Amino acid sequence: MLSVIKNLFSYMRPYKWLTFLFFFSLFLDLAFVSLAPLSLKFMVDNAIVPKDIDRFYLILTVLCVAGFIGCSAGIASDYALAKLSARVQKDLRTRLFTHLQHVNIRFFQKSHSADLVSYFSVDLPAIDRAMHVILTIGIQSLSVVIITIAVLFYLQWSMAVCILIGAVVIFIGPYVLGGRAQAINADYKEQFSLMTGAVQENSKAQKVIKGFNLQQAMIDKFTVRLQSLFVIQYKQNVISAKLERIPMISMLLINFTIIGLGSYLALYGHITVGALVAFFTMYTSMGNSVFNLTFTIPTFADASVSMKRIQQLLDEQLEANGSVPLRVLENQQPDIHFDHVTFGYNEEQTVLKQIDLHIPKGSTAAFVGSSGSGKSTMVQLILGFYEPNEGQIRINGSSLQDMDRRSVREQIGIVFQDNFLFRGTILDNIRISKPEARLDEVIEAAKRAEIDEFIQSLPNGYQTEVLDDGSNFSGGQRQRIAIARAILRNPPILLLDEATSALDPISEASINQTFAELSRNRTVITVTHRLSSITDVDQIFVFDQGRVVDSGSHQQMLLNGGFYKELWEKQSGLSISQSGQEASIDAERLAKLPFFRDMDGEVLKEIKDLFNTETFVAGQSIIHEGDIGEKFYLIARGRVEVTKRSPDTEGGQVRLAVLEDGDHFGEIALLENVPRTANVTALTPCILLTLQRKVLYYVLSQYPEINFRIRQKIKERKQ
Repeated sequence: MLSVIKNLFSYMRPYKWLTFLFFFSLFLDLAFVSLAPLSLKFMVDNAIVPKDIDRFYLILTVLCVAGFIGCSAGIASDYALAKLSARVQKDLRTRLFTHLQHVNIRFFQKSHSADLVSYFSVDLPAIDRAMHVILTIGIQSLSVVIITIAVLFYLQWSMAVCILIGAVVIFIGPYVLGGRAQAINADYKEQFSLMTGAVQENSKAQKVIKGFNLQQAMIDKFTVRLQSLFVIQYKQNVISAKLERIPMISMLLINFTIIGLGSYLALYGHITVGALVAFFTMYTSMGNSVFNLTFTIPTFADASVSMKRIQQLLDEQLEANGSVPLRVLENQQPDIHFDHVTFGYNEEQTVLKQIDLHIPKGSTAAFVGSSGSGKSTMVQLILGFYEPNEGQIRINGSSLQDMDRRSVREQIGIVFQDNFLFRGTILDNIRISKPEARLDEVIEAAKRAEIDEFIQSLPNGYQTEVLDDGSNFSGGQRQRIAIARAILRNPPILLLDEATSALDPISEASINQTFAELSRNRTVITVTHRLSSITDVDQIFVFDQGRVVDSGSHQQMLLNGGFYKELWEKQSGLSISQSGQEASIDAERLAKLPFFRDMDGEVLKEIKDLFNTETFVAGQSIIHEGDIGEKFYLIARGRVEVTKRSPDTEGGQVRLAVLEDGDHFGEIALLENVPRTANVTALTPCILLTLQRKVLYYVLSQYPEINFRIRQKIKERKQ
């Protein structure tokens, strides 16, 4: 309780004069409210009983003047509190939001978005309610109780002692239940946050939910969540009812006691009739105030929980930041050096191991490798999102750890794989990277990103409103807007993290040409899984399981062999039409599939023509776990996620793998009619080559020996 009051006063400290005005006007208001019932004693004993009209008018005049002053002061205190409360809420919101901008990014990875929203939607309103209740009902009731008890002792000390004992009894119940109420409130806020998080997640995942026919599973899961919330809310309602009922019962007992004792004393002449009337009137006022005070206890408990939660947020570790600014002169390009860098998102798993590489000034570099090999993590380290566990990252010879991160990021243009669009206009979203940019500069950037024509075709053009998460645009359109952002900034360092993954082949080729032009006079790092787009870069760094296993130019590494050549061969032999609607595979590439290896060339040519092309949009389901398999899939372009049902996990799914260009899945379906053992979902727009089992077997039936060999190889892979 004391900690809540202490925190409230600390929130009000910046507004000393406003706080003084509030308390001074409140004091005048309370003085009148507390002492007004005492006037009945003087009115009855000095005016009514002796029938003195002059004293009657005098007392009435004093009451009217005091009442006017008290009411005016009360109105002034209401206005002062309204402004004081609004300013405190503004300060807290600003402080929380500003703190969130500088919190270490690890915090966001371990927090649910619903939890962050609840700080603003649940905790801050709880503090605001507490501020109003404590500074109005709380202070008013407490003041009335103190002043009234003093007057009651003046009127009749024995009855005052009874009332004082009764007041203590009234508070015993709420005081005993206060700790339990606080714990229940904390549990309720946690369960409420989980429920709102489930609703928020569900609204964003509707494509996946409907694609996998998970509606009933989601309803069942939400029902379980609601049951937990129901139990804790029931307990909260019960404890609140007890906090109200116990003081009410205590008040009734005290009323009976005071009525009996007061009447007895008046009957035997120990107190005057006027004193008895004033006593009962003041006691009633005090009783109401005591009862009101009991209602502040749940408010204290609720505010205490919210204040602790907010303080925990404010205690979260801030993003590391040095003091040395990164200065890049005009027409000067930075160089980047990783010096034996080791990094892991947690202590159990190391993502990057002893990375030692150098990207010279003004050069172009590419990070390639299988999914999960650490490519995108390298970009996040350059951006200063994380600190290496070991080693250093140096830009222009200076350690990134010692640099002011703001000065570093101002020199970087970044296109992420999953780009976020803010609520506002298209113009606002592009201009984010350079707020002072003129409209003609924005349009030029949009033209180079090949999105201007589309924007101009919209009824409101660049003033078109962007809905939540850019849901009114396709993935490719969102990607182009993000690319326009990076182009507009015109930075010395350009980072492209799967920047063209959501684009069709024609658009990708055109955007890659734009990137090639942008690469002049700047340092460019590209993260990609599509090797055909990086054949002209200066250096390629090949990652595997967190290590750089190969590096050099495209031609050098093809000559040297190794892992890069394996990746290249996996993606070669696959071609896509300019429309992006048709894909094909050549016989040489087909022969590299394990179950077609060493097969006669003529048969391979016949089989390759059996493949069909299927396209999928991002988020679309390709294979459902449990469905009967009848096709084999080869990824000509795109990325897919392989998952399996897992009731023990938060989302009900566990990721098994991410497959990219050149990978294949579903080969068991070429052997026999068995249920699928996993789900496969498109992460980006995908173009897949598919081969049906019945079509393949029709051809192979003409070649019994080859048919037998393929069956044996697929059986071996199944084992």
